[in-house]
Amino acid sequence: MYIQNSAYSPVYSSRKQIGDASNNTIEGQGFANPVAKSSETNSFMAAAKAVQEKASNNPQSIYLVKHFEQAEKIAHESLVSSSHKVGSREYNIEMYREMMTNIVEMPIEVEIAPEEMNQALLFNHLGLDFKEYKTISVRSELFSMLEQKVDQDSTLLKSDKAKLTAIIADMQDRLEAAQAALLEGEDVAERLRDSKKAIYDSYEQLKLGKVSQRDLLAAL
Repeated sequence: MYIQNSAYSPVYSSRKQIGDASNNTIEGQGFANPVAKSSETNSFMAAAKAVQEKASNNPQSIYLVKHFEQAEKIAHESLVSSSHKVGSREYNIEMYREMMTNIVEMPIEVEIAPEEMNQALLFNHLGLDFKEYKTISVRSELFSMLEQKVDQDSTLLKSDKAKLTAIIADMQDRLEAAQAALLEGEDVAERLRDSKKAIYDSYEQLKLGKVSQRDLLAAL
């Protein structure tokens, strides 16, 4: 999900003015043009990657837990009229669907950490939204946390977990594609809306909530 060295290549090549100004510096920002000095670019990219890997190694941070709990809270509120008992298998399957849609669409505020300033300046120079890019990364981390919750849910059958995990993996693939599109300057709002619809479609196609004879035997 995170920026790799090669991910910037199409962005640079698609913005000819950067190459044309290879000997200039970014005015008022105090660092050299990234295309002009490949050694500085490599150093910058290595630092940016290290910062993001550090963040990804701490998925249970207070910041992420706060958003995860918010997604779960909204899910419970949306199921207040559910016919299923809270905590039951059927209820939890519905709750995970609502949590997925919340993770995709709920507002997530991110801040630029001091060590991310150079990276944010580079995004800004390229006309890209660093905060939106970071927000998509947060959404993917929340899906990873949801996958852990699903795996630890003792009310679910093995087939339930397999289906839910498949949907989560698809959502993370979609978010990764959205990040790649954002680097090309695309507005990813429609992609996120499509992802929400895909969650409901997947639930219908995978018949989540219905139990087969094989499922019942596997649960014995």
